[in-house]
Amino acid sequence: MHDVSAYRHIDLAACPDVSETRPFQDVSCHAFALVEDAADHELDATASRQLRRTDDLLSAARFMIDGGFHPKANRTTKRLADVFAARMKDSKNGHFPFNITATAHALGLRRRAVLNHARYLRELGLIAYVEHGTKANVLRTRHRKTWQPGDGYAGTATIFTAVAPPVWDQALGRRIQGKGYRARLIGVTDHGRDLAVNEARRKASKKSPPRRTSCTPSSVVPKDHSRLKVEGGINYTPRKRATCRKNSPPTTSNQPRVTPAQCAAGITVADQLRYEVWWLHRACPRRLAYALRPLISTGWTWQSLAAELLTWGVPGFLRDPAAFVQHELARRQRTGMLILPHPPAADGADNQVDEDHRRHAEMLRQRHERSDPAWQRYAALLQPALRQHLAQSRQQQHEPQLARLDCPLLRENADDFARSLPAQSRGADISPQDIYRARAYGLPEPTGRRAPANEQGWLAHLNDQLKAQRAFAALRIELDDWEDGHRTLREAAGSVDAAQWGRS
Repeated sequence: MHDVSAYRHIDLAACPDVSETRPFQDVSCHAFALVEDAADHELDATASRQLRRTDDLLSAARFMIDGGFHPKANRTTKRLADVFAARMKDSKNGHFPFNITATAHALGLRRRAVLNHARYLRELGLIAYVEHGTKANVLRTRHRKTWQPGDGYAGTATIFTAVAPPVWDQALGRRIQGKGYRARLIGVTDHGRDLAVNEARRKASKKSPPRRTSCTPSSVVPKDHSRLKVEGGINYTPRKRATCRKNSPPTTSNQPRVTPAQCAAGITVADQLRYEVWWLHRACPRRLAYALRPLISTGWTWQSLAAELLTWGVPGFLRDPAAFVQHELARRQRTGMLILPHPPAADGADNQVDEDHRRHAEMLRQRHERSDPAWQRYAALLQPALRQHLAQSRQQQHEPQLARLDCPLLRENADDFARSLPAQSRGADISPQDIYRARAYGLPEPTGRRAPANEQGWLAHLNDQLKAQRAFAALRIELDDWEDGHRTLREAAGSVDAAQWGRS
């Protein structure tokens, strides 16, 4: 076996000793090669396993850096690992963003130094790429045609994940199942168990140091607590105050009761919305389903909910998206921007026996009509205007001319639709509006009508018209030249007459 002193880049003072108080022994017995290939720094190609706890990343970083596995890793690399470990708390998967400017400002280093030490951590197998950052303006991509220079700039940061190299697990005596990022800890060896026990005792001794007194226990006189007297206040909480009253009225909620199946369906809809609406990706599906329950219970699908939520004006960052949705729904209901159906009023006829199930079927039909989002929007926005228009038409004794409803929206970009239009054939009577309406309603596209063969002399007509325009232009040029020559002759004749008159 090679001697540790043969490796000049290994600091012997920083190498772990063979005592039992240390979590690992000599590093010379652990084979490790630096991960110098950039392709092995990716999450799918790394040989290290995933870490979720901050203490694990710090312990692995100390082991790899103090052990001298990298010739250039030093105390600054440890500081960068501490910064990454602090950012791991915001992710349950151990992911953290890497903002070069903010990290350099926090550590007091230059940009190049931060990039070099991050590369050292990658080569030690302590971090891996989850997503590469980009300098492209994501705001311009998000707003598309509505983007303006005053909207600002926002790039995408690099996302790293904390990982542990296999040499660290071997030093701690851990048993690992699988390989790479998806490997999992399934147990420890006998040596690893001894190291874990010693480490736990060492941490416990630091947290609660032994209590020391200036005198022996035999000289301390115990106090008689039975003779102590409470002079004021309450020294205990009675049972009646600690519990609620049995006769307290049950709490009531404005929202209707839902079954477990309906609750699960709402959570599924909310989870789908997290992928469709960009500002809901941080929301909890259960809380989001509870906030959207007034809309989900009335028949709104995830497509209609996504279309509605994408029209809201939302700031760039939301700390609690579910709370924002609940507050915004209440505000829109209060201002009349969003109309929700009211629960049907109970009457005395519901208590009667319905043997033929007619009233029950009628109740289901009415509930379905009241819960239809299209009917609610029509009743709130279009119905009053249409009734007023009809009343005015009857008074003027004219044929009612109803306002033409808008054509349904085609889920296609305007530029793509314009490029997909067929070339206009000669004599065709088809318009882009007809094609748009056919695609929106799912109907076959109209083909149009071609002109007969005897009416296709339009090209010759255009050629004759072009030749006439060129001839007219040439004639106009000749006429201008003739007028200029005639004007010159008249000026010359006038000057000769003036000279003769002067001599006479």
